[in-house]
Amino acid sequence: MANSPTLIADRITATMSSMTSAETRAARMLLARYPAIGLESVTAFAEQAGVSAPTVLRFITKLGFGGYPDFRRALREEIDESRKFPLTRPRPQDLDAGSDFGNELLEVVRTTLAELDPELVERVIELFADERRSINILGGDLTTTVAGHLLYHLRKVRRSVFKLPGTVQERADRLIDLGKKDTVVLFDVRRYQADVVTTARIAAQRGCTIVLFTDQWMSEASEVATHVFRARVETSSPWDSLLGLTAIVETIALALDRRLWSVVRPRLEAVEQYKLNLLSQKEPPLDNKDR
Repeated sequence: MANSPTLIADRITATMSSMTSAETRAARMLLARYPAIGLESVTAFAEQAGVSAPTVLRFITKLGFGGYPDFRRALREEIDESRKFPLTRPRPQDLDAGSDFGNELLEVVRTTLAELDPELVERVIELFADERRSINILGGDLTTTVAGHLLYHLRKVRRSVFKLPGTVQERADRLIDLGKKDTVVLFDVRRYQADVVTTARIAAQRGCTIVLFTDQWMSEASEVATHVFRARVETSSPWDSLLGLTAIVETIALALDRRLWSVVRPRLEAVEQYKLNLLSQKEPPLDNKDR
């Protein structure tokens, strides 16, 4: 994998423990509104974070920047990198697909899971286990398969799990019915999709809880997301890898299975029986309530 500069979000994670409470507020605001707030002036950044301008400057210094202009320059470079299209990325000439690239893919998974916050996983598991809430899932052009993987697992363990429609009109029809008791799960990696980001903003306005699965550069949907998972996607291939996102989804699926197995087992048994009935075209047995 090509060596990449350390991302600003990674620098924050590495230095958070050494920050003052005010610097931590600035850090959390930057992560919550990444990268947009970092492109604003020091004064605007400070006002939105509820800290002083000198606090923002000290925070930037702790991240290893010589000043605010250096910080903003690095942030713009990250944005440029995140917008690269496969046609504009270098193509490896001598990569051994049997070993070197396999090691890169393993590293994508290892790094993603090593950076996964256990407390974040626990909060999202609690959210997904709450059947008083519906769960509504949307993937992008690249991420639709991993979004479908999460949809599959959640539908096995609970009810009221839906795929948000791909067409704009049908999605608008669904969004108008969502509110504070609903969860919206979005997948958005570079090149970020405007319709996914807009979906996040509309859902936030309607009071939904938003769970975002994104990459190391972070979609603008992170500005309104309640919970954000960041996965590594970059290898020396011009095509981003979904293995990191898949690893997070499978980690959540396993934890949910362990948490809810006593409830999930009879549900799965019933589903399997219905499947057999459908395949054999037999009449299903009557439930007690139908007798």
